[in-house]
Amino acid sequence: MKLLHLQYFKKVFETKNVTQAAKELFISQPALSRAIKHLENELGVPLFYHSGRNIETTVYAEEFYPYAVKTLDTLEEGIKLLSSVNEKIVTSVILYLEVASVSIPNLVRIFMEKHPDIQLTIMQHHLPDDITDPVLYITSEMKPGMTNIPIMKEPVYVAIPKKHPLAKKEHLQLEDIQRTPILMLSKSNAFRHTLDAALEAKSIELTISSTTDDPATLRSIVKQGLAVSFFPKVSWSYDKNDPFVLREIKDLPLTRTIYLSSSFTEDHPLIKMIAKTMREFYLGK
Repeated sequence: MKLLHLQYFKKVFETKNVTQAAKELFISQPALSRAIKHLENELGVPLFYHSGRNIETTVYAEEFYPYAVKTLDTLEEGIKLLSSVNEKIVTSVILYLEVASVSIPNLVRIFMEKHPDIQLTIMQHHLPDDITDPVLYITSEMKPGMTNIPIMKEPVYVAIPKKHPLAKKEHLQLEDIQRTPILMLSKSNAFRHTLDAALEAKSIELTISSTTDDPATLRSIVKQGLAVSFFPKVSWSYDKNDPFVLREIKDLPLTRTIYLSSSFTEDHPLIKMIAKTMREFYLGK
């Protein structure tokens, strides 16, 4: 059954006049009559009959009309939806990393495999003023005035070299870390903001041995078993073969939430797609 024939049927049904319907449809009257006859043959029932110069609808046409209208309306809605989606299509985007940068190479690899049609630019330390591409932020701090989509909530543990005395403990207490020199990220780092807020809420002061502004550097030092530091378990990819262990602070469980923040709405196709890719990467779902 051709959708065009449904359109012809609808017009003839509404005008009750083949000549007028053909004129409004911009086709010849014989062509319209043949199309209606073809539709009647497909349905196996008569739809119209002549009454003098006019035509009348049969009971079959009366029953069929609302379904034909519904079909055509649904098609029109689908066309409008595709047009709307097409307007939202983004072919290039900037991914600005405030957190989880150490896991980005694998995440980007997976993203490029799944979405090769989108040009991805990775930025971390500086965002130029003259950018024109949309910016998506991976952050642990919600951006005011933006759409902030939570991707995951991950535990934050203390990373301890395996030869360190604290490594023998299954769990830590606050007093354990207060007495231990800690390697920290600089105060400008978003992960540091999360830690400082949790520690300040408990009026806890740490002994900070040194700081770095580069999460990759901190992770490398910890991975070599050279320092005690805080370690987000999921986004920093802990492996049991690493020369350190992860321990929870029993009286201060720490977590952080990773957000995908942007000026797009949450139902934008690009945002839904990237959020889904990130959740699959980090959480396996």
